[in-house]
Amino acid sequence: MGTSKRNIEKKVKELLEGKPYQELNVSAPELSKKILTKKELISQLADEDTIQESFITIKNSFLNLSGIGYKGKTKKEVLEDPLTQEEFINMILNEIENEEFLNKSILEKAYKIAMIKMLKKDDFDIYAFAHILFFHLIHQILLKQLYDTLKEVYEDLPYEKINNLILNLTNQIINDTIYDLVNNFVDKKLPLNSVLDRIIIETQNASFGEF
Repeated sequence: MGTSKRNIEKKVKELLEGKPYQELNVSAPELSKKILTKKELISQLADEDTIQESFITIKNSFLNLSGIGYKGKTKKEVLEDPLTQEEFINMILNEIENEEFLNKSILEKAYKIAMIKMLKKDDFDIYAFAHILFFHLIHQILLKQLYDTLKEVYEDLPYEKINNLILNLTNQIINDTIYDLVNNFVDKKLPLNSVLDRIIIETQNASFGEF
């Protein structure tokens, strides 16, 4: 476990100490603020050019899949074959991976989730892909820092409940405002930093939702 993760877990535990889980929403903005720092977001992402290049690679790969297929299989056949689906996604990751992707397991997982979800859609849309990517990037960061800690602090809280709380929190942070900024980022009208700065601002309105 890295030093950064231990430090964040310590801060989270201190913040939650002695508080009933029913009052989690009171602590939600401060929890999110401690986890989704600019430093943490940057550490989990590749640089802006790499992300933009990945969008081009993924878009072209999906358009080819819809047209000529992949290794003699149609898109429908790829979707129905887990092994070929995994091979197709790994092929794309191998094309976009460079030093920026090394040791970034959360980023890679977010890319995989986004691509699998896009495979299930009739048409590929780069904006929809980017929305899913950023949503799951934040979701995976929150899971990493909150899942085990919440279970440790609130032993009687079911794992399913913890999952729902973290999903609700992600939905509160990655909202329509963020999606609009992501669209502008995809169009190269806005730098990545602007998206990250807004994500941090949105933590101020964070909530775990209804209990």
